[in-house]
Amino acid sequence: MKEQWDLIIKAGTIVNSSGSIRADLAVKKGKIAAIGYFEHMENVKSIDANGKLVLPGLIDAHAHIQTGVGEAKSKDNYLNGSIAAAYGGTTSFIDFAFNNEGEKPKNSMERKLREAAGNSILDFSFHPCINQLDTESLEDIRYYLRNGFPSVKLFTVYRNSLMLEKKGIYEVLKIVAEENGISLIHAEEADIIERNISDAIESGKTLPKNHAESRPVISEIEAMYGILAMSAETKAPVIFAHMTTGASRALLERRDGAKLFAEACPHYLVLDERVYEQEDGYNYICSPPIRSASDREKLWQLIKDGYVQMINSDHTDYSSEQKKKYCNYFPKIPNGLPTIETRGMVFFSEAVMKRRMPVERFVALTSANAAKLMGLYPRKGVLQPGSDADIIIVDPDRKYIMRASDMHMQTDFCPYEGIQMRGKVEYTIAGGDILIENGIYTGKAHTGKLLKRGKPILDL
Repeated sequence: MKEQWDLIIKAGTIVNSSGSIRADLAVKKGKIAAIGYFEHMENVKSIDANGKLVLPGLIDAHAHIQTGVGEAKSKDNYLNGSIAAAYGGTTSFIDFAFNNEGEKPKNSMERKLREAAGNSILDFSFHPCINQLDTESLEDIRYYLRNGFPSVKLFTVYRNSLMLEKKGIYEVLKIVAEENGISLIHAEEADIIERNISDAIESGKTLPKNHAESRPVISEIEAMYGILAMSAETKAPVIFAHMTTGASRALLERRDGAKLFAEACPHYLVLDERVYEQEDGYNYICSPPIRSASDREKLWQLIKDGYVQMINSDHTDYSSEQKKKYCNYFPKIPNGLPTIETRGMVFFSEAVMKRRMPVERFVALTSANAAKLMGLYPRKGVLQPGSDADIIIVDPDRKYIMRASDMHMQTDFCPYEGIQMRGKVEYTIAGGDILIENGIYTGKAHTGKLLKRGKPILDL
């Protein structure tokens, strides 16, 4: 008796970080059941992937959904945010449980878990966060590292809100090492930035371009060196979040025995600081800021040379109205760009189709490495029997112009407006269910699961 599959993807090029083959892929009960060559089966859904790339679903390990600081609240929620992500080929994401005023990490996590429960169409998880050095907060972090959330987010900037003082970061890193976890760190030097912002306000230099000037490359590098020293001392693995500059090469080469990893985001790889001179320069306010064209090219070289392990979105879904409200006073412009939908294909178009990056390396940077570092591998990040049937099918030759009007995020602008794209997601399949079919959301009744994660795999 023949095996009866739920879905067969026919004749595509199946790509993993380790290599590619042209074959069929069969799905059964939400898992990849087999890879090979299969005859046509009656009453079994079949997708013709001839000439297309069949990739592991993308994993976005750095996204902010239904979030906000102060008066600015993002426009999205877990339903529409996850739908937008699926359009872009993402099948799992990891959000952040930021600590509101007076909250301990446990309070923050419980709040975010309630918000997401039953609402996301994609599997999801959270990074616990800590901004206070006290016994209860440290024990909360230890608890989550032990119980399915093995990554913690730390900030060296944003004093009196998200920032944890250096003494606190050092103590948390010791716990991370003890519990075999990993830390994701926003590295910018608070003292330099606070002084620069104060000077800018005093001199009336508060336009979007002055935001970039207030957060120079040295503020990023100086903070990274401090983290390098603490990681080397504690032996805690560290991921430098949203790294923007090739000036980090000397530090990443030096290492001093530290377990260092780096994340980059497409907006730092495609755009440059000239966006802040545009009429809508306020829309591009993010931290760290978008750097010079020279920094951008040096960052590409770091990726090529293997110093960057993940490409994530750092998505936050603000509207241009929210951004424009304080357009002439950058300290109050909400930080962040709407990118959860565009992350994968903007990077694919630029890296694979334009710069000739091997597609296997694209899979490593957008899926496999995140699965390993976030404790999800081999459940996710790879197409092999037994893994979750999180799959995307990409037409590598599809050409189009990026337009905000074609996006599915809740904002009204696109940071990549007008750029020529090559490569488009045709199908997004999560847990065996087709969510995007021929580029259109199916409305499939599929509820994403909370991902309890295992220990990070550091050998990439």
